[in-house]
Amino acid sequence: MDKKIVKRVLALAIAGAVVAPFGMTTQAGAATDGGSRQINEVPVANLKQGGTFRYVQVDICPNFNTSAIEGNLLNCSQVMDTMLPRFIYFDKNAVLQIDKNYALDIKASRVNGKQTVTYTLNPKAKWSDGKAIGLADFVGMWNAQKKSGQGFNITSSAGYEKIESVKKGKAANEIVVTFSETYPDWQPLFSGLKPASLTASPDAFNTSWKAAPLVTAGPFKFKALDKVTRTITVERDKKWWGDKAVLDTIIFKALPQAAQIDALLNGEIDYMDVGNDTNALKRARESKKVKVRVAKAPTHEHFTFGPVTEVTKDVAVRRAIMLSIDRQQIATAIQGIVDRKVKPNNNHVFLDGTACTQDNTGTLGKRDVAAANKLLDGAGWVKGSDGIRSKGGTRLSVKLIYPSGNDNRRDTVLLASAMAKQAGIELVPTLIPTADYFGKYVLISNFELAIFAWAGTNFPIASSPNLYKVGGAQNFGNIGSAAIDALFAKANNILDPKKRCELANQADKEVYKLVHSITLFKRNNVVGVPTNVANFGAFGFTSIDWTKVGFTKTK
Repeated sequence: MDKKIVKRVLALAIAGAVVAPFGMTTQAGAATDGGSRQINEVPVANLKQGGTFRYVQVDICPNFNTSAIEGNLLNCSQVMDTMLPRFIYFDKNAVLQIDKNYALDIKASRVNGKQTVTYTLNPKAKWSDGKAIGLADFVGMWNAQKKSGQGFNITSSAGYEKIESVKKGKAANEIVVTFSETYPDWQPLFSGLKPASLTASPDAFNTSWKAAPLVTAGPFKFKALDKVTRTITVERDKKWWGDKAVLDTIIFKALPQAAQIDALLNGEIDYMDVGNDTNALKRARESKKVKVRVAKAPTHEHFTFGPVTEVTKDVAVRRAIMLSIDRQQIATAIQGIVDRKVKPNNNHVFLDGTACTQDNTGTLGKRDVAAANKLLDGAGWVKGSDGIRSKGGTRLSVKLIYPSGNDNRRDTVLLASAMAKQAGIELVPTLIPTADYFGKYVLISNFELAIFAWAGTNFPIASSPNLYKVGGAQNFGNIGSAAIDALFAKANNILDPKKRCELANQADKEVYKLVHSITLFKRNNVVGVPTNVANFGAFGFTSIDWTKVGFTKTK
């Protein structure tokens, strides 16, 4: 999770067959500063034609199928955004738009009391194997993702499980999706569409794109994966029917975070996520060759509990851990370098600065060591001679994993560990190699407590059940309740934006009571790029147009 926290809902008419045009939006949950991107906007005509853009990542993608749990990583989506269909995007003002390269029109309506969405596909839109993008691809995507437990290792079935049918419309290029019940956040469904060949069987879905995305449909196509140099290369697709991309190639290169700033300053890469790296930020700001660009972003750092152990099954323990940690001190220490007014994030669903956000932490919001000690005393956890508690021979010790090469997460973990000791809690900082962190630990729930960031979507209410519902694909600790599930289900089955926000916040209060996870702070989108890079930088809540990314003619 490193883009979930903001939403723009398209209004859906609720009577007759009246359609809601795509331009109708409500502001419930939308970022108040969503358009604050910094990307050095330059007309394409003023750019050098061609060239290679070198995009740094922490690791290479393990599976190019971003709909599979193994491929549901930020570094995978960054690569595939250049090669897969998108039916919607967020413009420079963070307003939802149709991508006309793929769909000439998309309309939501009520037909015979049922919610329907009609996609009028662009007849020019074709897969790299020459097949037209069409009904079979939509049906395959729906069949693969409508239900978990059928062999497809999906990230989430949210929205797809509410689809009743996917059929051909009146025209040859029309596809009509009919829902069994109201689903307000239908817009992201089928965006990032996969070809029918990928969804033909669980085996194809789970494994066939591990080495390469075999069939694509974007301004770029796959060229090579080199595991030795840890690079993925995509090249301009000459069969692309839309605006010609400026760049010839994009190279996604995996480098340890500690090595990225040197690579940027030496001209070896054209982009790095500076994040909260104090040293990297200072050096980038001092360089005349690099520009630091900053935007608000739908990303938040957090601690997440894994499957409960003899220690963490006790909700009093999880609450005490949260109470023992000074989240404001951590936020200031880590994020303060780029945001002097940083505050802890007090909502799992909505970030600070969005219309729906509110503080749902209750009594857990501020550090209270006395309260933590009282909780643990009451639960029978007794301090030993070394200050750490135990109960029935079980030590109150929890391994807190963090990835190598990330100084900020290391420092966050060390700060939290030192704080927790004052309540008799042992958080054991445990270093995991970056290459193994998600695949061998987080994604398979092989941890007790972990630190990472959720990269949000612009539809946080729709995506939240995946994280907080019992059995949700990314509820790694499976900590939840029937009450939480019911509240999110209701929020995702009504159209009233205000009521949806209210229900989502009610659900979030229950998530905090259980201490499913510990929210830390919102991360700004802070990047470093060479001064001659155009139409790329800190995008915030907006979308990248890879056809326009390039280099200025003069530095």
